[in-house]
Amino acid sequence: MAPSSLLEALVSVAQLPGSAPDTFVNEGPLIQQPVGDGAFGGSVIGQAVSAASSTVPSGFDLYSSQLSFLRPVKAKQAATYYVERIADGRNYCTRIVRVTQGGPCLFMSIMAFQKRPRTVEGGTNNNPTFADPIPDIGGFSPNDLSRQGFEQMHFQIGDGQKLSQLGMKVEDPFDSRLIPFKSGCDPSQARAHGYVRATATTPLTLSAAVNTASLALLSDQSLFELSVFANWDSVPKEWRRLAMTVSLNSRISFYVPTAKVDEWMVCDSGVSWWANGRVSADQRFWNYETGELLMSCTQDAVVSRSESML
Repeated sequence: MAPSSLLEALVSVAQLPGSAPDTFVNEGPLIQQPVGDGAFGGSVIGQAVSAASSTVPSGFDLYSSQLSFLRPVKAKQAATYYVERIADGRNYCTRIVRVTQGGPCLFMSIMAFQKRPRTVEGGTNNNPTFADPIPDIGGFSPNDLSRQGFEQMHFQIGDGQKLSQLGMKVEDPFDSRLIPFKSGCDPSQARAHGYVRATATTPLTLSAAVNTASLALLSDQSLFELSVFANWDSVPKEWRRLAMTVSLNSRISFYVPTAKVDEWMVCDSGVSWWANGRVSADQRFWNYETGELLMSCTQDAVVSRSESML
């Protein structure tokens, strides 16, 4: 079935005609990085999640993805997703996804799925339940803040023709609103906060798999830009003009299979370590209304700069 919304198109894949089973190609376009012709990492992650999710039995939800970017993925070239069924059990199953563009492997991920527990009176089971609460965000609501979209961060759709073929127009898939941050002395302790949701043009009927893939796409959005500069005064002057950040590896945990990306989410991000041109960052998302922790991710990346930009 063809995707019916922009966000669904951005994470959609289709079985590659004439190929071996569990081989997919991106149905919608990849998102292009602000610098160069490389694909935005979250775009690749979201489509890989869609490919893996289409190979598991109904009722299984993704709870963990460990991934590595091995080589650049080109935004304007078709990407092929090869899914390997590593393990299938009664309650858990595992998939490996490899991505190529006619050559060597560019990206790979190990994805773990769990069968959704049967609901019983009083809850799903008798196990303890707790999670980190939403951090203090200073009393701001989304309506108090201005919108920062993909276009302000200079992201763009890598192949707009794909959207035209699907009868869609190029627009911003997310509504992001950054909360003003307080400067401090220790950049490793600085945290950036904001709100984000899918744009209002996205239908409210996205499937659970599409919502999860969209969260995966969102896990990589401005993770380093927001958190690295959360404490601007403590960032060395020679690093205040970044050329680009390149993701190396990431681990993403998903906690709520029924999460909906068209509802406001609170995002908390920060950088815990920065040396030798590499940074380690973390990010978490909560549902703004319910306070449920939806997703957390940790990531390593290379940060590069251009001497001509200093």
